[in-house]
Amino acid sequence: MSTPANKDEDPRRQVNIKVNLNALLIHPAIEPGVIDNAMLTKCILAEGPTEEAGRLFAEEGVHLDEATIVRLEFQNILRIDHLWMLTSLTKLDIAHNLIEKIENLEQLPNLNELDLSFNKIEKIENLECLVNLEVLTLFHNKIKKLENMDTLEKLLIFSIGDNLIEDFKEMAYLRRFRFLRTVSFKGNPCCDDPMTYQFLKAALVNVTYLDYKTISEEERESGRAIFRGLLRKLDEADEKSEKERIAKEEYDAKVKFFGMSFVEYLSGPELIESMFEKDLDGSLLLKVGGEVLTFYEVYKDQYVETMAQLVEFAQNAYNDRENEIKLYKDLVDNALEKSVTKSKNVITEYEKKKAPLITTLQALQAKFVAKQATLEQLEPQIVELSDTFNEVLYDCWRQLMTIEMNLFEQCEESRVQFSVNMTEKVTKLLEVSRNAFGAWREHEAVWSSRQYESLNKMLGNKILLGDAPPDLYEVMTDRDLMVNLVAASSDNHMRFIDDREDLLMTRANKWREVLVEGTNENEIKRNRDRILEINYYIDNQREEWTDMQLSITEAIDPETAALLGDEY
Repeated sequence: MSTPANKDEDPRRQVNIKVNLNALLIHPAIEPGVIDNAMLTKCILAEGPTEEAGRLFAEEGVHLDEATIVRLEFQNILRIDHLWMLTSLTKLDIAHNLIEKIENLEQLPNLNELDLSFNKIEKIENLECLVNLEVLTLFHNKIKKLENMDTLEKLLIFSIGDNLIEDFKEMAYLRRFRFLRTVSFKGNPCCDDPMTYQFLKAALVNVTYLDYKTISEEERESGRAIFRGLLRKLDEADEKSEKERIAKEEYDAKVKFFGMSFVEYLSGPELIESMFEKDLDGSLLLKVGGEVLTFYEVYKDQYVETMAQLVEFAQNAYNDRENEIKLYKDLVDNALEKSVTKSKNVITEYEKKKAPLITTLQALQAKFVAKQATLEQLEPQIVELSDTFNEVLYDCWRQLMTIEMNLFEQCEESRVQFSVNMTEKVTKLLEVSRNAFGAWREHEAVWSSRQYESLNKMLGNKILLGDAPPDLYEVMTDRDLMVNLVAASSDNHMRFIDDREDLLMTRANKWREVLVEGTNENEIKRNRDRILEINYYIDNQREEWTDMQLSITEAIDPETAALLGDEY
C-alpha cells in the first residue's frame, strides 16, 4: 500500500501531532505577560489619581524610580524581571500570575510588602536582600518547605496558607522571627491532622493571630501539655540561636566601631587566619605540623601584639578626630549665634528709624486725601522722605552684609585651621599604620625563613612525614617544589598585607577629603543663602515703601483725577 500524500494524511494523526506540540508549551492557551516599562507604566497609571488629576499625572510622565507601590495582578506573568528601576518601591503585588520561581528582587532593598499569592512557586528563595520586608504573602502556591528566610528579621505578617506543607513541625522555623505576630496557614495538607493547630499555638510563642483568630493563653497551654518534650528541644535550640545572634550583633557593632577607626578585623588573630585560609599553598604546608605549627603560633602572637598597638592608637585617634569635629562645630555654631543676634539688633534699629518715616508718609497721604495739599505741594517732602528712607535702608543692608562677611571670614579661618588639624591627625594615623604594617612584613619574612628551615629539615624524611596527605608528601619529597611553594606562599601574604594597608590608607584619606570638602561646600552654601536672604529682605522693604508712595495717587480713582485736572 502506497504512502498517502500530506493532504491526505490521517486526520487523527494530525490531531495527535498538534496535541504533542501543545504539550511542550507551559501554558498553551495563555498569552504570557512580560514585565517591561510598558506594563509597569500602565499599572502605575491605573493605580494613580483619576479624572483631571489623573490626566495631569499621565501628562507629567511616570518616573519608575519614584514609584512606591506597584500592582501587577492578573497579568499572566511567567517570570519576575525588569524591576531594578523601581528603587523607591515599598509594596509589590504580583499575585494571580503564573510565576514558578522567586527571583530578581535583590534591587528592591526598601520593599516592605511582597504579595506572591496565587502563583506556582515551589520554593522559597532569593529573598536575602529584602531585609526590610514586614509582610510576605505566599498563599496558594506549591511550597513544601519553609527555608531561606533568615535575613527577614523584620517580618511581621506571613501567609503560607493553601500550599503543600505536609509536616506541621516545619512551622517551627518561624520561631526565629522575633517580630512575627500574624500567620496564615490554613489549607496545607497537614491541617487535616488535629494536632497541627495544637502545635502551632504552642510553638509560635510570638504569634498573636493564627488564621485571623487570636490565640488564647488556654490554647497555648493545651498545646504545651501535648508537645512538652519537643518544645523543650526547640527552646534549647532557640536559646542557642539567640546567644549566637547576640554574639553576632556584638561582633558587628565591634567591627563597625573599629571600621570608623579604619582598623576593622585588625584586632585579634582573625585577619591573619583569614590570610592563611585564602593561601592554599601556605595552608598545605601547615599540615606538616610540629615545629612549623609552633612557629606559626609565634607568628600569630607577634601579629596580634603589633596590631593591638595600632588598633589602640587608631581608636584614640578616632576620639581625637571626633573631639576636633565637635570643637569646630561648636565654634561655628557660636559664631552663627552671635551673627544672628547682631543681625536682629540691626533689624530692630532699622525698624525704629523706619517707623517715623512711615508715620510721616502716612500723614502726607492723609493731607492729600483730605485735599489739604496737592501732589505738587507734597512732592518735595515725599522725595526727601524717600531719600532718607533709602539711606536708612542702605545702612541696614551694609551692616547686615558686613556681619555676614565677617562671619564668613571667621568661618574661613576656622575651616582652614580645621583642615590643617584633620590632615595632621590623619597623617599621624597613616604614619603609625605604615610602621605597624612594616612590622607585620618583618614578622612575615621571619616566619617564611623559619618555615623554610623547618621544612628543609624534614625534606624526604619518610619517618618525620608520617601519615602526611599525598599532595603534601609530594611537596616534601621535591626540594624545588617545596621552595617554590614557600616562596609563593610568602608572595601571597605580602600582597595580602599590601592590600590591607592600601585599604586603610585609601579610606582614611578619602574620609578626610570628603569631610573637608563637605565642610567647605556647606559653608559656601550657607553664605550664599544668607546673602540671598538679606537681599530678599531689602527688596521687600523697598517694594513696601514704593507701594506706600503709589498709594497716595491711588487714593482717588484715575477717572476722577482726570476730570478734576489741576485741582489734584
